[in-house]
Amino acid sequence: MGMVVYGTRVFTKFKGYFGQREECPVCHKVYKKGYVRISEWAHLDYIPLFPIKKRYFRMCPVCGRGNELKSKEAKQEMIDMNGMSSQNLQLFAKHILADKSKGILSIDSSYEVWVKDLFTGEEICIATKLTKDDVKDIKKGRGVKKLEILDV
Repeated sequence: MGMVVYGTRVFTKFKGYFGQREECPVCHKVYKKGYVRISEWAHLDYIPLFPIKKRYFRMCPVCGRGNELKSKEAKQEMIDMNGMSSQNLQLFAKHILADKSKGILSIDSSYEVWVKDLFTGEEICIATKLTKDDVKDIKKGRGVKKLEILDV
């Protein structure tokens, strides 16, 4: 006798940077906004079957704050802005071994997440005192496929 597993699964995809450079009201950095599509799928035995809903977000590439857009509005904005343009930003994490907690039941919250502007060389810390799971959540929320973790 087998067991059937069903439910939903969320997939995040980074669509690109679009529009003019503008200042973020939260972090006050001037960059093009990033667009992310989040789609929720129904699955059966971990096999995605059909999409339930899709949402689009326009967010600051540094702090990650932004707003949700309707699908038609987001697609129109991405088309009107003459295609995707690169900003050359790199998201990475640092694992600070000197701050690593010791003990059997301790939680390792010695991770930091950074954004590096490859044009100017500026590095901006966006989050500190994170666990490895928190770093994975940031990676997933921003639609990043690979997030390098550096041991410091």
